[in-house]
Amino acid sequence: MKQTKQMSYDQFRAHVKRASRLRNVPLIKIVAFQEKYMKIEEMQFFDVEQNYMSVQACNTLWMNLKDKSFRTVVSQSLQFYQQMTNLGRHSLENLIRELYDTAVPVLLDYDPSRYYTLEQLVEILATDEDKLIEQLEMGRFKGAFINEEGKWLKPKPEVGSMESVYY
Repeated sequence: MKQTKQMSYDQFRAHVKRASRLRNVPLIKIVAFQEKYMKIEEMQFFDVEQNYMSVQACNTLWMNLKDKSFRTVVSQSLQFYQQMTNLGRHSLENLIRELYDTAVPVLLDYDPSRYYTLEQLVEILATDEDKLIEQLEMGRFKGAFINEEGKWLKPKPEVGSMESVYY
């Protein structure tokens, strides 16, 4: 089986900035994030040695957001952060680095026939599209990601495996 190539940090950064400019949507509509991060209700930055964000940048974020949940952080557009006073360019770049580290890797050279589209998943699971998107955004589908065109893709089960569509 061919190994698929993932976006590097520089490609991810360019992708997020380009998609933000073109679509002006929340980050969660541009990039899929890992489930374990989407469950974080209160992000903690104990010291600068353990993360990329400065104490000042963290304080600026918390003053401008309704709470400290990871979901709240990624539910804003990049422009929201770019317009924050006291965040600074360096801190914005570090925020993008944090997003890269918590994102589901964006694949570059994948075989589309090995993935379900959102429309296919809605039909297979007989569910509402909005509810399915919410589940995808919460990271409930292993390996699901948003491609460069902004479309959700979820890997199909391997032939002969016992896994279901929803895992």
